[in-house]
Amino acid sequence: MSDIGKKIWIFPDAFLPAIGKPYKTSDSGDQFSHESLCIVNTSNTEAKLSIDFLFEDTDPIENYETIINSKRSLHLRLDKIEINGEKLPREKPYSIILRSNKNIVAQLSRLDTTSEYNSFMTTLGWGDDV
Repeated sequence: MSDIGKKIWIFPDAFLPAIGKPYKTSDSGDQFSHESLCIVNTSNTEAKLSIDFLFEDTDPIENYETIINSKRSLHLRLDKIEINGEKLPREKPYSIILRSNKNIVAQLSRLDTTSEYNSFMTTLGWGDDV
């Protein structure tokens, strides 16, 4: 089962919505608009991840690094990460390049609570074995 997935994943359409209204309250607090990279590592060893965020009109935010343990899933909330003290901007389109030293499977999910009708979307990215 350790060869499932790809080493590079691209998500061309990412967009962190405005905070919006609380969707629900859980043990971890109010849930507002956010995006998550949802990642699965089926290998017997941890996977080292590096993530770059590319924008239309500004320099990229590069080299966010994290680890996903073996035979685990990770839901990385993009509104909570910081790279060199910088958070991802809200309401600005961007693209994501996710690289791993192991084969992984990745998808992008977005919760948008900016209107009275909340919306949720999820999509697999484009994967490559490079």
